[in-house]
Amino acid sequence: MHWNRITIAGGLLGALMLAGILIVYNWGATPRLQGKITAVRTLGMEQNSSVAILNFSAENISNYEVKIDYRLVEVIDELGDLYEGRIISVFDIQQLFKYFPDLGGMLDEPLVSNKTLVPGESLSGLVAARFEIPKHQLDARRELVFQTMDLEGRKTRLRLRTP
Repeated sequence: MHWNRITIAGGLLGALMLAGILIVYNWGATPRLQGKITAVRTLGMEQNSSVAILNFSAENISNYEVKIDYRLVEVIDELGDLYEGRIISVFDIQQLFKYFPDLGGMLDEPLVSNKTLVPGESLSGLVAARFEIPKHQLDARRELVFQTMDLEGRKTRLRLRTP
């Protein structure tokens, strides 16, 4: 009976060591970004539409290149309803800052599709999206989500929750 406990304990210890080795070995194997939304500005456009301008920072924490193919901004309003924004072009972002100086400077360059980040590379960027909700509803949001997807369909989500 004594040897059975030692055998079981040894087997468990071996399994834990194997799991640890696999985790360490594969840590950088999945291309992904890690980061956060650093600033949000909103602008009312028409009675029932508004724009969210997000600044963010991210880093490629994998051992592989990450090529951003798709960008998405979503808002969860105070009632829990989800709204998907339409990404605004770089030209239109520049026009927003030109015609609405109260927004302040762009702070970062707009993120465009096909941006490639090599392993360990950091990025500070800006993305803007138009929502078909009034500004007061956008400002009263519970959460803002910025998502990128690479060419293989792997997603990175940066979330900003409102307390």
